[in-house]
Amino acid sequence: MPRNILLLQGPVGPFFKKFARQLESCGHNVLKVNLNGGDLYYFRTGKYLNFTAKASVWPSWIESVMLGREIDRIYLFGDCRRYHRQAIDIATRLGIEVYVFEEGYVRPNYVTLEKDGVNGFSSACDKACIHEHLAQTDTSVFDLPSGPVSNVFSSAARHCVQYYIAASAMKWMFNDYEHHRSLNVFIEGLYWIQSGCRKMAYRFTERKIGQFILNGSNKYFLLPLQVHSDMQVRQHSEFPSIEKYLEHVISSFSKSGRDDCSLVIKHHPYDRGYKNYKSVIQKMALVYGLENRLHYVHDTDLPSLLRNAEGSVLINSTVGISSLYHDTPVKALGEAIYDIDGLTHQGTIDSFWSDPGEVDQDLYERFRRYLIDSTQINGSLYTEIRDSDESGLNWPVALADEHFNEPTVLSSIKAEGDAGSIIDLEERKKKSDVVVDTPAFETSAKKVAM
Repeated sequence: MPRNILLLQGPVGPFFKKFARQLESCGHNVLKVNLNGGDLYYFRTGKYLNFTAKASVWPSWIESVMLGREIDRIYLFGDCRRYHRQAIDIATRLGIEVYVFEEGYVRPNYVTLEKDGVNGFSSACDKACIHEHLAQTDTSVFDLPSGPVSNVFSSAARHCVQYYIAASAMKWMFNDYEHHRSLNVFIEGLYWIQSGCRKMAYRFTERKIGQFILNGSNKYFLLPLQVHSDMQVRQHSEFPSIEKYLEHVISSFSKSGRDDCSLVIKHHPYDRGYKNYKSVIQKMALVYGLENRLHYVHDTDLPSLLRNAEGSVLINSTVGISSLYHDTPVKALGEAIYDIDGLTHQGTIDSFWSDPGEVDQDLYERFRRYLIDSTQINGSLYTEIRDSDESGLNWPVALADEHFNEPTVLSSIKAEGDAGSIIDLEERKKKSDVVVDTPAFETSAKKVAM
């Protein structure tokens, strides 16, 4: 039978709108919740609700939506956001399935879709049974979609600009919305301009240090940073900030006795315009006596850095999977899906410097294949790939069956609601042509939103 599906916030851009159309074409009933003007800009046709009340009202309001619309499945992007964490907790209590989209564990050609949560909330990579899954994984045949993606950064940047402009322009409508970062389009624009200027500058200023690091005669450990506002760091690690993380690792490295090695710190490219840790790192180099063995780079080629490193230290970034791919030992300091016995260093960070170990490539191949089989979809959330379906992705058969093909619906049967209909708590008063299935829900939702 058709599902009643609720979409919460998706990635910036039209992906959730296209995903909703595909779900509806398969017979499902889809309702979208918009939390700010950017959400509304990309989902302003079809069936949607605008939540315009204070964040404190959100839990009771979204529970009313789930109950009133008899929701049995929820999709969202970013499971660490405040609104989403509260919605997930409520859905779990009500027995509603939750599926989470995220950037791909295996990049660049995949996106992630997992039940219950991703990264530290992952159910597919539950440590208690992961080795059993890996033992049953066959790597001899690869028959899943794996087409390349392109223009991801430019498409994401374009959608991000439009999203922020719309959020700023319609702030009056969603005045009480609390975003996980600034939604000021002017400030964000300055950050992006600064990022572009820095990128051009680093091409020249980092050329020598990049050549020095990668000349093959220098031993080093790699410390890839995550963006300063990464919720995966806040939710799934003990570090309150990147600065605290830097100090923890640099302090440990200074006591390692590895005088033959340097520590190379790689800035995250998406954080280039927002943060620069140069002065912080220089001070730490002086404090810990590492003036000549602490190097800070921004745009030096990451794969080359990984291939030549003695090991990588990170929190829970997916760079850890790339590091394993390049046969470089990994020490994870947060909750990471790949931090499993036999795959990463299980000792302390202090022991990692002297004995990082080796990567079990057979185990890694099984792990990577298991991830792709169970959680990865070929494509990008920001641009379409060749041979993609209506959602813009190239779904494996098993995942397509799970998410689209449960109902048997003739193509001539129209999904519930008109393509241009609106379900909005205020617009509902004005539009007599909108059908609300349960009057009790309408009354309850209005009461909560007021």
